[in-house]
Amino acid sequence: MPKKKTADQPMTTAQQLGGIVKSARQIMRKDKGLSGELDRLPILTWVMFLKFLDDLEQRRETDALLRKRSSIVSRCE
Repeated sequence: MPKKKTADQPMTTAQQLGGIVKSARQIMRKDKGLSGELDRLPILTWVMFLKFLDDLEQRRETDALLRKRSSIVSRCE
């Protein structure tokens, strides 16, 4: 019998990604211009790529800001 998820257990990255993909697929099913999975898959792949790229850019921007602050603090000491 599979374990039941409790409120205390955080979702794993795979579970979070699975939930996001499932949600996106449900939204895309409502689009009358997309007739099947073969229509939706390239769009879903592109959206995921853009999301990952955006996350990467945000991380790099945050790292750059932290390095800049670190160098300012070290100069003041």
